[in-house]
Amino acid sequence: MDSKAFLAIALSFALFLLWQFYFAPAQPPQTERKQATQQGETAPKTAPAPVPQGILPPADQPKVDLATLKTWTIGDSLFKMQVVEQGARESSFTLNNFREKVDPNSPPIQMISTRETLHLPLAVDLLHHQDWQLSTRPYTSNSPTQVKVGDGEPSKNVSFETEVPGKVHLTKIFTVSTDSYVTDLELVIRNISAERLVDQVGISFYFKPYADSNSYNLSQLTFSTKRSLKNIQAKDLKPEEIPKPPYDWVGYENNYFIQAIIPLSESGYQIVPRVIHPETELIQAVYLTDPIDVGPNETMSLKLRLYAGPKQIERLAQAGHNLQDAVDYGWFSFLARPLLVVLKWFYSFTHNYGVAIILLTVIIKLIFWPLTHKSYVSMQRMKKIQPKIAQIREKYKDDREKLNQELMMVYKTYKVNPMGGCLPMVLQIPVFFALYRMLNAAVDLRHQPFMLWINDLTAPDRLNVGFSIDLPMVGHLDGIPVLTILMGISMFIQQKMTPSTGDPRQEKIMLIMPVMFTFFFINFPSGLVLYWFINNILSIAQQYWINRHAAA
Repeated sequence: MDSKAFLAIALSFALFLLWQFYFAPAQPPQTERKQATQQGETAPKTAPAPVPQGILPPADQPKVDLATLKTWTIGDSLFKMQVVEQGARESSFTLNNFREKVDPNSPPIQMISTRETLHLPLAVDLLHHQDWQLSTRPYTSNSPTQVKVGDGEPSKNVSFETEVPGKVHLTKIFTVSTDSYVTDLELVIRNISAERLVDQVGISFYFKPYADSNSYNLSQLTFSTKRSLKNIQAKDLKPEEIPKPPYDWVGYENNYFIQAIIPLSESGYQIVPRVIHPETELIQAVYLTDPIDVGPNETMSLKLRLYAGPKQIERLAQAGHNLQDAVDYGWFSFLARPLLVVLKWFYSFTHNYGVAIILLTVIIKLIFWPLTHKSYVSMQRMKKIQPKIAQIREKYKDDREKLNQELMMVYKTYKVNPMGGCLPMVLQIPVFFALYRMLNAAVDLRHQPFMLWINDLTAPDRLNVGFSIDLPMVGHLDGIPVLTILMGISMFIQQKMTPSTGDPRQEKIMLIMPVMFTFFFINFPSGLVLYWFINNILSIAQQYWINRHAAA
C-alpha cells in the first residue's frame, strides 16, 4: 500500500476512534480499630455487638430556607466555604479565582452543585439512631461567623457542636490552611448515656453535574484504588461496578474540577454511592463506617480529608494520597505532562496561552523536522519511480510473488522505502492525542483567551454572527467555526502540495482527509485546532522549501 494512502487510513481510523470515545454525545472491608478514649485512658477492647447491615442515611433532607439559618463563612484567598447551623453542613463552596462562564461578570464557580435542591454535604447520621436526627439538628460554635486564614498564618480550627440530651454529644472540627483547597474534618462522638453505643456512622455527600459539564466535559464519580482509577457516570452506577476499599480517594469530577473524599485510615469503612434522582443525575455518596462500640463517657474520633477545587497538579498534591492522579491524560500522560510544563513556561513569558500554543507547535515541529523531511523526500522519490512501478504492476499483475520481487528490486535500486513517507507522520499521532487530552483537561487554559473571537482555548471555536444551526452528529453550532475551517483549508493546500502517487483513487482519499478532519475538529478545543492549523502552516512552508529544491 502506498505510504500516503496508509497514512490517510491510519489517521482517519485513529480520529474515528477518538471521536467515538470522547465526542459522541453523550470483599467485605476489615473492621477499623476503634479510636476510643475514656478520660484519657484506652477503652476496653470489647467486640462490637451485631448490628443490622445495609442501612443508609436518608436520601433527602428536610427543606429549609437557607437565608433564615445562621451561617459561618470560612476560607482563604482561594475559596469561601459556608457552614449552616442546621447539621453543620456545607451550604456553599465557591472558588475565588474561577468563574462559571467566560463573562467577567459571571459568578464564581459553586462546587456544591446540589445547593439549590438543599442536598447539603457533610450530613452526619448514626444509622441505628436516626430518630436523633443528628444530620439536621442545630449546631453551635464559639468561632466568629467570619473566619479567614490569611497568607502566612497557621491552620485554623472551626468547631461545631450538638447534643442529644442524655444520649450523645457530637463535635465537627474543620481545619483549613492558607493557600490550599484542602479541608480536614474530624468527627468526635462522645457517649453521654449510661449504655454502650453500638452503631454505624454515615457521612453523606451529594453530587450533581457541574454547571459547565456537557457531553464533551462529563461529570463522573471516580474511585482511586492503589492508583488505579475507575470512572463511573451516574447512568452506569451499579453496586457490582464499585471497586472495594481501601481507596486512595473517591471524587466527583469533570475535566477541570473535583470534590474528593480522602479516607485517612486503611480500613474500617466503605463508600456507598447511589443515584437518588436519575433525571438530574443526583448522587448520594455515603462514607459508612464499620460498626462502632463506644462505652459510657467514652469518645471516638473519625478523620477525613476533603478537597474541593481545580484539578491543578500542584494543588492536588497538597492533599497527598495520590490525589494528583485525578489529572489523567490516559495512555499518553508521559507526553502530556511535560507538554503542559513547557506550555506553562511559555505562558510565563507571553501571558497568552494562544501564543504559548503557537510556540509549543514550533518546538514540536522542529523536533519532528528531520522525520517529516525524510518523509517528504521519500514521497518525492516515490513520485519519480511511479511510471516504472506502474509498468511492473501491469506486467506481473497475475503473478503476485514475482510482482513483489520486482517491486522490492526497484525500491532497493532507487533507495526508496515505501513506508518512509508514512511512518514518520504516524509517530506524531501520540503527540496529537497527548495534546488533545492536555488541552481539553488543563484547567489553566479554561477561559483563557487568544485573540479576536477566541476567548476560551478549551471551548470549541465559534464566531458568533447572530445565528445558529444544528448539524447531524456534530450537534448545535452557535456560530461559525472559522479557525476550524481555516485549518481544513490549510490541510487541503498541504495535500495539494504533497507529491502525488499518480493513483487517482489514492488522490481522492487524500483530498477527502481535509474534509474529514474539519468535521472531526468542529467540537475540539480551539487550542487544539490552533495547534493543528499552525502545524499545517509550518508543514506547507517545509513542503514548499523541499519542492523548490527538488525542482532545482
